[in-house]
Amino acid sequence: MRNLLIPMLLMLFATACVSPAAAPNSAQVPIILIGPATAPAASQSSNNSAAQPAPTGEPLANPTAIPTATPAPAQLIQLMDGMCCASPGWYSDSETVLFVDKPNPDASVGFYQININQPFKSELWNERIAFYTREFDYAQIPEQAGTRLIRISDGKEIRVPNGGRQVSFSPDRTRVIWTETRNTFPIENRVSNIMLAQIDFDGGGVAKPERITQVLRGGVNGWVDNDRVLLNGRKSRETFASTTFIYDLAAGQEREIFTAERSRLTSLSRDGSWIAYVITNDEDASRNGLWVKRTDGAAEKKVALFGAPQWRDESRLVIAPFEMGASSHSFWEYNVETGETRRLTPESDPFKIAAGDWSVSPDGKKIVFVNSADNNIWLWKLPD
Repeated sequence: MRNLLIPMLLMLFATACVSPAAAPNSAQVPIILIGPATAPAASQSSNNSAAQPAPTGEPLANPTAIPTATPAPAQLIQLMDGMCCASPGWYSDSETVLFVDKPNPDASVGFYQININQPFKSELWNERIAFYTREFDYAQIPEQAGTRLIRISDGKEIRVPNGGRQVSFSPDRTRVIWTETRNTFPIENRVSNIMLAQIDFDGGGVAKPERITQVLRGGVNGWVDNDRVLLNGRKSRETFASTTFIYDLAAGQEREIFTAERSRLTSLSRDGSWIAYVITNDEDASRNGLWVKRTDGAAEKKVALFGAPQWRDESRLVIAPFEMGASSHSFWEYNVETGETRRLTPESDPFKIAAGDWSVSPDGKKIVFVNSADNNIWLWKLPD
C-alpha cells in the first residue's frame, strides 16, 4: 500500500497546487505540513568538556601534549522500515525528520515524524499537507481565489490575490514575491511579471500587489536578503540565453550573476553570500559543470565535481556526484572559500539515493535520504 499510494498522493497534490506557468529555476518551498505551533520535544544531550592538566607554579621539563580529538567518521543509520517513505525533510531542531507515509491500511495519509535518536518509532505529525517555509513558521496553500498564508504560531491567515500561485517569503516575513506568466504563444516569448506584496498578519493584511520587473520566461530563485531577490529570465527576444541576476528592490537595480541557455539547480548559500548553479549542454564545453560565485561578483569558481549540490553552511557545499554506471552514490564536501574538496561518506558503506530524495539538516551535520535498495529512510551522520 505504501509504495503505491504515496507517489499517487504526491502527483495529485503537485498537479493541484502548481501554478499554471511555473518559471524555470523558480525556487521551490518544500512540501510539508501545517504542524503544531510548538516544536517537537528536543532530545537531551550532554556537553562534557575534556579534562585539562592542572596548572602548576613551575613549567614542566617535558610538557605533556594534550591529545587532539580525531573527527568521528561518517555513520550510516537506518531510520525506517516497511518500504517507507517519501519526501523526507528536517524540522528546525535538526533532530526530527518529517516524511509522507501511510504506515498501514487503517492509518491516515499524512506527514509523520521520527526522532533520529529513536529509529523505527514514527508518529503522525499532521494530516494536512501544505507548502512550508524552511523554518516551519509559515505555510501556504495555493487556491484559485488566491494563495492562503498561515502563521503557525497563532494560526492567523491572510490571502494573497494572485490566482493561487506559489509565493516566496522574505526572511523577515514582511513581503512575498511570485511570478505571473500568461499562457501566450509562442512559448519562448511568454512574458513573466515578477510581483511583490507587503504582508502583515497583525491587522494590515495584504497590500495591493505591484510588478517590480519583467523578463521573458523567467521566475524567482529566492531571497538574497530582505532587500534583494535572485531572479532569472531572458532579457530579449534576440537570445535564448537566460540571465540569472540579483534585483535590488530599494534601488531598482540589477547585478548579473551568469548567463546560460541551460542552467539548473541554482541555490543560495544560507547567508546569501554565494550562489551555486549547474550549466549543461553549453556550446562552450568548458562552461558545463557545477559553479559557485559570490553574489557580490567578487569571485567565481568551477567545482571539479559534477552533481547535485546542497548547502551545509555559509561556505560549504555537500555534493552528490553524478557518475554514470556507478554501483554506489557518495557525498562530498566543497569549501567555496578555500577550494578544498573531501569525501564525507566511506566507500565501505555503499548506498544509492532514490530519485534524488535527500536533504541536509539545518545544522549541517546530517543527511537524510530515501535508500533505493529498500525505499526506506536512512541517515548519514557527517564528520565535522
